[in-house]
Amino acid sequence: MIEDRILLTTPAYPYPTLPANESLTDATGQRFTKGDDIFTLISHTHCYSNHILAQNIDIPATLLEYPRWEDFTKEVDKHYSTIGISSFPVHLDMVMRMCEYIRESSPETKILLGSYGAQAFRGKYDEETQKKYVDHVVKGEGVQWLRNYLGEDTNRPIDQKLMPKCGGVPWFIDEFPVGNVGFLVSGLGCPGGCDFCSSTEMFGFKRIQLLSPEELVKHIELYHQHFPNVRQVFIIEEDHFRHPEYLIKTRDFWGKNPKVVESLDWLGFGSVDNIWKFADKYGWDALAEIGIGAIFIGVESKFAGEHGYDKRAEIDARELFHKLHSIGIRTLGAWICGWDWHDHSNMYEDLNYFIACYPTFQQITRLSPFPGTVLYDELKNNGRVKNVPWEDVHFWSGAQENIALETHETLNLVEYGYDLLYKTWGPSMLRKLDVTLNGYEYCLNSDNPIMQEHKSKFFKRQAAVLWNLIYAMDRFAPNGVVRRRVRKIDEKYRDLIGEPTAVMEFVGALVEKLSKKFKIKNYLDPFNRYPKEEPFKRYRYEKEGRSRNGAVPYITEFPGSSSFKTKAALRATKLKFKFVAQLCKGIKSIKRGTRDKEIDNYLIDSLKNRNFIAF
Repeated sequence: MIEDRILLTTPAYPYPTLPANESLTDATGQRFTKGDDIFTLISHTHCYSNHILAQNIDIPATLLEYPRWEDFTKEVDKHYSTIGISSFPVHLDMVMRMCEYIRESSPETKILLGSYGAQAFRGKYDEETQKKYVDHVVKGEGVQWLRNYLGEDTNRPIDQKLMPKCGGVPWFIDEFPVGNVGFLVSGLGCPGGCDFCSSTEMFGFKRIQLLSPEELVKHIELYHQHFPNVRQVFIIEEDHFRHPEYLIKTRDFWGKNPKVVESLDWLGFGSVDNIWKFADKYGWDALAEIGIGAIFIGVESKFAGEHGYDKRAEIDARELFHKLHSIGIRTLGAWICGWDWHDHSNMYEDLNYFIACYPTFQQITRLSPFPGTVLYDELKNNGRVKNVPWEDVHFWSGAQENIALETHETLNLVEYGYDLLYKTWGPSMLRKLDVTLNGYEYCLNSDNPIMQEHKSKFFKRQAAVLWNLIYAMDRFAPNGVVRRRVRKIDEKYRDLIGEPTAVMEFVGALVEKLSKKFKIKNYLDPFNRYPKEEPFKRYRYEKEGRSRNGAVPYITEFPGSSSFKTKAALRATKLKFKFVAQLCKGIKSIKRGTRDKEIDNYLIDSLKNRNFIAF
């Protein structure tokens, strides 16, 4: 029995697919850029909860991320004394199969189940059934629980040093998006009390701090120091604007570190009313100066404020989105269909209100009762929860019995909403370019030298990278309205920044060529036939000689049977982009009269490192 090491794992493959045959792990493809035709981004992500656990205990840990069944069973057969599984509800059929195997192969092993899968598991099954599969259902913040379980000090700070990075890019440009987005969790839970929210209930209707404002800034700085290609840090918090002390601290940091300002921003979370209140108190300029590049905002519904959801009861979301976009802050807007107040008289009105917000990225979902939440209990008591399989318990679940709508109507409205956004405003990448150009213009007119001299460089470089999609977006625009928008935003780029350089023209033409090839292939063999599967990775957290001052605290291994094929394809992709970067260097040298040294060098470096897109 292995007593001096813990095994942490995600659910084993195969994974179920979402209702539109999309990957569970591809967040940008299934949600944030869904419906954008070939401009939909493919992305990868990691199981950060397990990485945070592994970093914050004293004993070594082996972490399996997306194992196949044979990988999982091989590791279980080593007989660990403790195995922790982090899961979402959608995985629970596989999780219970995994638990059955552990019970049979290693009966002395203690099994821990955590994350939202644990919440749903406990909300659905009685105590006797729970004990059949797991020894401990861990609900809530896991680090303190695990430290206490292992008999370790529970009072030391929580580290989140340099976890694996995620990223996204259009499929036709790169099938293997490079990691350029860091990840941190400043706090978990929310006192807002929304009845449908799993996070609110999971953490007891209160916020649990994981990083102080000072620690958050320190961890952002570590990403900048050790991973220079990181262009954004994705920071989890239910609503950063409930806690302005974090925002003031990041403003101080960005104001003193111009090189950080030029190279990366961060993504945060906020509610309509609280963002507006922050800007009203500190000023819109202060909002632009905190380093935030994108905000996830739950619009939820035009009528939400009338029905007790007070996070957007006072301010018109359309006005807020417009103000944010005008200073270069991108938005990830979220809208939900299937509320009890939705019927045929207002559901399209509600959706079109959301469309009018012009979100840069979007998340459109159904109201889904997750076991363990207040909403689930209320609907269950009223006989309004359908008995669907675990693989259908997710953001697009049809588990709720609606009052005025058929189940298929809510799913159809989701698909229609994504399509309507694309056909109204064009793909998210076009909208991002538009907002980025707004940010550039705003900075040029700013009285703050950091914004005028340094943040403007960030916007200028990002706009140049995004511009390379212009020819492809023009060719494959879904209609004349969007095609005209593409051309007007192209004009906007030329008016603000100047004519595209020879390098940009070359890359833009190459991207258009790739898009044509992909479009033909997609017509014959649609890429959504092949939901993205993550490669199996094993991480080893060794505690001897523990890393200091931000060095990567884990060793990454690719032990899966398919890793050789993946590595070979990845090597070929790297060589292609390095070759294109060399061509661009030659073009820059020859076409001296049509170049911008700053833009060309940044674009060539982006090509060399395959470092393209973040939110």
